[in-house]
Amino acid sequence: MFDLFKRAPTDERRSWGERLRAGLEASRQRIAQPLAALMGRKELSEEALGALETALLSADVGVATTERLLADLRSRWLRAGANVDPRALLRASLEGLLAPLEKPFVVGPERPFVIMLAGVNGAGKTTSIGKLARSLQMQGRSVLLAAGDTFRAAAREQLQAWGERNRVQVIAQQGGDPAAVMFDAIAAARARGVDIVLADTAGRLPTQVHLMEELKKIRRVIAKAQDGAPHETLLV
Repeated sequence: MFDLFKRAPTDERRSWGERLRAGLEASRQRIAQPLAALMGRKELSEEALGALETALLSADVGVATTERLLADLRSRWLRAGANVDPRALLRASLEGLLAPLEKPFVVGPERPFVIMLAGVNGAGKTTSIGKLARSLQMQGRSVLLAAGDTFRAAAREQLQAWGERNRVQVIAQQGGDPAAVMFDAIAAARARGVDIVLADTAGRLPTQVHLMEELKKIRRVIAKAQDGAPHETLLV
């Protein structure tokens, strides 16, 4: 009987992360169908390109990016001939679009070399740190993790679990000031002769002014602890 009075969840009652995931999934679905149709063809056509254009624009890819991608795809199609594989053309166009944005990840000579990770909530910063730590270890570098996410529940424990898995040192404080954690981590890395510090931070949106100010403070403290740091900032 009481089920009659229950209301279905609305967008207002869903968390920001849930709304973001739902929006990204909707965008993926809008692009996936025209792409699948394009890939299933033996040759390109203006009809297929038109469907792809509509899908890209409806998924908020952007007018300039969409026009550039389609112009390049159409140019490759005309040069290659009618019987070329659409998948090869699309792959080449995407690579040409993304290649100028590629930046090699180089660890400089500074010791410790400080890498700070930042991004929105739920993007996978802590998991990325664990994987990056393992990759750097396989290159023969020593790593220390700074648990700068003192806001999210269990963030410290998650990073410590990655530290135990990779046998990496973790500097953390329960509910402490994230900037202080970074300072202590860099000091510890210098004292122990560690090559790289991976600095975790709490997730935040650009519109959250107080959290963005906190991020600026973290950067200032890192720079105070180590000249020129953070040497790399990765947006996850």
